[in-house]
Amino acid sequence: MTTYWNFPAATGGLINSINNAGLETFRGNALDSLTREICQNSLDAVKDKSKPVVVEFKSFQVDTNKFPNKDELLNVFELCERTWRGHNKKSEDFIEEALMILNQSEMRFLRISDFNTKGLEGAKDGKLGSPWSSLIKEAGSSNKEDSSGGSFGIGKSAPFLNSNLRTLFYSSYDITNYTSHIGVANIMSFRKDHDHITLGNGYFTDNENSTAIPGQLLLDDTFHRKETGTDIYVSAFHPKEQDWENEIIKSILYNFFITVFQKKLVVKVNDMEINDHNIGQLIGELEDTKENQELKNYFQLLTSSKTIVIPYPAKKYKQGIQFEEGEAELLLMNGEDLNRRVLMTRKTGMRIFEQKNISGSISFTGILMITGANMNNIFKQMENPAHNEWSESRYEKDPKLAKEIYTELRKFIRDTVKEKFQEQITDEMDAVGLSDFLPNANLDSGQSTNKTESLNSSIKQIIKKEKKQESKTTSRRNKGMEIEDVEEQLAGEYGITPSGNEGGSNGETTTDGGNAGGGTGNPGGDNELNPNEDGEKDKKRQRKPSKYPIEMNQKYVCIDKANGKYRFIISAQKTLSRARLVFRVMGEQSNYDLPIKQAITNDANVTVEKHTSNMVYLNSLKKNKRFMLDVDIDYPDYCVLEVELYEN
Repeated sequence: MTTYWNFPAATGGLINSINNAGLETFRGNALDSLTREICQNSLDAVKDKSKPVVVEFKSFQVDTNKFPNKDELLNVFELCERTWRGHNKKSEDFIEEALMILNQSEMRFLRISDFNTKGLEGAKDGKLGSPWSSLIKEAGSSNKEDSSGGSFGIGKSAPFLNSNLRTLFYSSYDITNYTSHIGVANIMSFRKDHDHITLGNGYFTDNENSTAIPGQLLLDDTFHRKETGTDIYVSAFHPKEQDWENEIIKSILYNFFITVFQKKLVVKVNDMEINDHNIGQLIGELEDTKENQELKNYFQLLTSSKTIVIPYPAKKYKQGIQFEEGEAELLLMNGEDLNRRVLMTRKTGMRIFEQKNISGSISFTGILMITGANMNNIFKQMENPAHNEWSESRYEKDPKLAKEIYTELRKFIRDTVKEKFQEQITDEMDAVGLSDFLPNANLDSGQSTNKTESLNSSIKQIIKKEKKQESKTTSRRNKGMEIEDVEEQLAGEYGITPSGNEGGSNGETTTDGGNAGGGTGNPGGDNELNPNEDGEKDKKRQRKPSKYPIEMNQKYVCIDKANGKYRFIISAQKTLSRARLVFRVMGEQSNYDLPIKQAITNDANVTVEKHTSNMVYLNSLKKNKRFMLDVDIDYPDYCVLEVELYEN
């Protein structure tokens, strides 16, 4: 048997450079994409569902002379160099590095092996549509069953990004007991001779049809497969991340913690194993970043006795599509400092994305698991190639139907969160009789008339409350809160989005902007001369503070009712070197000035000069540059505020 590298000719077809659409999908984070796609593919090929799939990542060094037909591939890259010289800088750089690697004495490989899987069925005859053909020979093809995770056939590109030669070897022991191997070089077209240019993809094979070579590939001296599964050898594995083991471990914890916890997956990274026994400890030991804290909350949700599990109700749609009750489950938990999001997953349990804008006032966290075959199939077809988004337009059969299905799922999540947790919050606010005075949560978009919520300023009863000292946790959370967090809270609670109308006029509240407002601009100028000033015409005229409001965009949200803390997002419609904000409470009989106790900004370029009575004096406001301002007011309950900006 003679093996060789076969690069089929294009024969008038497409000429490919080093750029590849499939690879670009995963370029943002090569190791994370590798981990996600490999584990998902292995889970889709599970052999015995009563046992976990095992995936192993193992690096090793090999003598470069043991690289299959190295000299032949070296000659291919030399032909690539002659073909692309002076035509494509990116291709030239890639070829230069490849030639250097192949001329070194040693090369590092990454072996990725899975167990309790079916292997690459179809390798013996290379039948079109078989798992072997879909992975090795077909572009953009996937023939997985409806309950699988993948659907585009693009995920197989991810491992190539981790090879500096763009070359992989596949070795398989399938469920028919057939063993095979093949190499795939995903490089660029090159001129073989005067008359022939190749397609760019080459195969290490023993025949012109580029089918698999019988027998296993023995590149790793320490490993010989004795059970069904697949081995992928990533050549010239030199990731940018030096601590690549830790990067893969973090990716597993972040993306597959549900799957590992449910005993469906075990992952080995060199000598480290991640399983259902130690995943809780591994997550708990992660450094205390915002992302890791959210992961810890999600994992706590899986294990807590306080977790509420709500099955998705049965649904029927046109075209005979229907979901049985429980095809999805929503896990919910409320408590302090939670992220107000729901993590969305499908059959394999891999993280897809987090659903936001659910509620701005309820501190909760949740996980939605779509496990039913019918529902999984519909949402799989809405998923993008990177498996981190759902879009109704991707459901080609009927995008309108997909929109209806997805809208109902989001409504189910939002309504369930409010049904389970809103009651106690409403009760607390009703105890002081203020729920009727909160901004309209419905924000009826069908009305175009501006509305103003008002507060009766007459005092009926004085209730003395003992102020609790603000905890360090709360202070730390508020201090680190970003503008995007405030906008998310506004969107979840009141339907106010960054794309909504943030502005207003004369301090009124707009129907689609929520608690937004600003003063009316002065077309005649922002400053006026003081006619009582003495002076000569050749001397610089003195200005006095403007009495006309400056237009601005602003939103606000209450972050601590008991201590009168409000957070504002503000942007002025012109640059102001010195300015003042004037605060008032809006009431039914009258508006009255609001005493300011403290004001702090998050922008290092905007400074708070001072605050007196109901005014905050600021310096260095830039036109249309948003900044966040935390204001403490002397008012212990919710109120509707009017804020105006003046040049000082």
